[in-house]
Amino acid sequence: MNKINNINNIIPIKYYYNIIELKSIILKDNWKKSGIYCWTNLISGKSYVGSAKYLNSRLSTYYSLNTINKILNKGSSIIYSAILKYGHSNFRLDILEYCESSRLLNREQYYLDLLMPEYNIKIAGSRLGHKLSKKPKKKYVTL
Repeated sequence: MNKINNINNIIPIKYYYNIIELKSIILKDNWKKSGIYCWTNLISGKSYVGSAKYLNSRLSTYYSLNTINKILNKGSSIIYSAILKYGHSNFRLDILEYCESSRLLNREQYYLDLLMPEYNIKIAGSRLGHKLSKKPKKKYVTL
């Protein structure tokens, strides 16, 4: 089965197409819930799967251009770069499932394996593939 069929076969718990106008609803709907989410670029079709113990808190970072820019100044993030390049209005947000925080990494890995999202590294919870700036690299080497 190809990637497109896999995405079409998943029925998310919640989905949001107009993420700018629905920001407050998205954050309220996901208040203190843990689960798996997926951002999909409506132009390129590329996606990103993530998980969070507190979805409302994690999702709010995607709305903060200051936070995105700070993160990108420290290293690189394909999903943050894509959001800046294409704009929030060109993304859809799906909540794939809610689950206990102890199951997050296992469930995220399930969706990574199933969907093969282009914006992700391929191991849930891993920092592999995340490029750090020279300062953090030195910090981690000296510890």
